[in-house]
Amino acid sequence: MKTKLGFLILGTGLMLTMACMKYPPNSDRLLEDLAVITQYDTKADFNDYKTYSIPNSITKITDRDTTQVTNQLAQDILNQIAKNMDARGFVKAAAGEKADFGVQPIYFQNTYVYTYYYDWWGYYPYWYYYYPYYPVYYSSYTTGMINIELIDMKIVDPENQRLYIRWNAFIRGLLTGTHTTAEITGSVDQAFIQTPQLITTAQ
Repeated sequence: MKTKLGFLILGTGLMLTMACMKYPPNSDRLLEDLAVITQYDTKADFNDYKTYSIPNSITKITDRDTTQVTNQLAQDILNQIAKNMDARGFVKAAAGEKADFGVQPIYFQNTYVYTYYYDWWGYYPYWYYYYPYYPVYYSSYTTGMINIELIDMKIVDPENQRLYIRWNAFIRGLLTGTHTTAEITGSVDQAFIQTPQLITTAQ
């Protein structure tokens, strides 16, 4: 009888936990949706720049390590960045040629773990005291954000180890596995659409 009642308490607690648990909270679910934020150096004259270089991988930074992503989706993103740069009048520099802009895409991935505590008190009818039971439940989800930077390679300050960023875009919710390739590349397009100032007529 004691064993059956113990399982009943545990089962009831589990059902209530699943009914009440949110995945993830509404305030954090926005992190899984694609959101694009761009900014640029208002003092920069983009007509002073013509060429750009772009890597063949995306740097991925997590709470554990830093790696280079070279899969097909990463290539699609890099190709879409290059396509937009070309459409704005910039030209991809030849191998070994010094470029005016260096494109630096960095992907940040974070995993959030939620811990749920519920205080349950069970009672055995043959005992004359209560005993505490504290089940713990865990839930986790992963979010990602890519930062695309245009680094000024014409002005380098090695003495102060400083690089100047003339434009960058933050795309939130990228590479989490919840969006199609079209949605992801479309968000790259949106980053350029939001900055019509990023264009050059330099020859």
